Parts: sequence; C-alpha cells; structure tokens
Amino acid sequence: MIGAILGAVGGLASGIFGGIKSAKAAREQQRLINEQESKNNAWYNRNYYQNYMESAEAQAAMKRVENTLKKQNQEARATAAVMGSTPEAAVAQQQANNEILDNTATGLAAQATQRKMQVDAANQQNQNAILNARLGQSQMNEQGGAQLMSNGLGLIGSAFSMYDKRKGGR
Repeated sequence: MIGAILGAVGGLASGIFGGIKSAKAAREQQRLINEQESKNNAWYNRNYYQNYMESAEAQAAMKRVENTLKKQNQEARATAAVMGSTPEAAVAQQQANNEILDNTATGLAAQATQRKMQVDAANQQNQNAILNARLGQSQMNEQGGAQLMSNGLGLIGSAFSMYDKRKGGR
C-alpha cells in the first residue's frame, strides 16, 4: 500500500514538474511572440509612415531628372543665343521641363501610395501570423492543463483504488 501511495505521489510530482517545465516553455514562447510583435510594429511604423519623397530612391530619381532638365535648359539658352531666338522660346523650354519635373514628382507620389499599400498588406500577414501563434499557444496551454488534470486525477484515483483493495483485502 505504501508503495502504491509513493508511486502515486511520485507520479503526481512528476506531473507537477512537467507542468512547471511546460509553463516555463509557454512563457518563453509567449515572450518570443511578444518580441516579434514589437519588431513587426516598429517595422510597420517605420515603413508606412516614411515620407517616400525623402527616401534615397525618390531623391535619386528627382536628382537625375533635375540634372537632365538643367542640361536641356542650358542647351536651349545656348542655342537661343547662337540662333538669335527670342527669350520666349527659352522660357517655353523651361516651362516644358518644369512640367516633366512635376510629372516625375506625381509619379513618385503614386509609387509612395503603392508602397504604403504593400507595407499594409505585409503588416496584415504578419499580424495574422502572430494571432495564429497566440491561438496555437493558447490551445497548447489548454491541452497541457487538461492533460495535467487528467493525469493527477488518474493518479489519485489509482491511489484510492489500491487503498480500497488493501483495506478490503484484510
């Protein structure tokens, strides 16, 4: 009888130790999920709220267009001086170049909108993955708790059963 009780207590202690170890692993997994969520939020805020026109890509594109247009304006002024064209022709060339610059800025703004949409879509996928990880963690916690309770009740039942057999056997 003492052996049965010791076995039940040992099994219960083993179950408790396993539960503690499982809870520690669950806390670590929860910490990792929270850490990933923080990283994703920082990534989203940095990329979604970034002023695209200040990005290296947009700045480089604008600089290339400005340099090209500046050269065209210089050539137009030089040609006008040599050919004796009116100043209005040079002004018309500058206005046309300004339109090109404006169209470039408008195109970059459209790219910025597209980029925001892509960042938002990626963020939605990341948030769904985090939600699924949390749901999986919650489900494992519930299963682990139910298993521990079942094991503990089974061990207690076994101990009482052995005790009753011993007592009834006398």
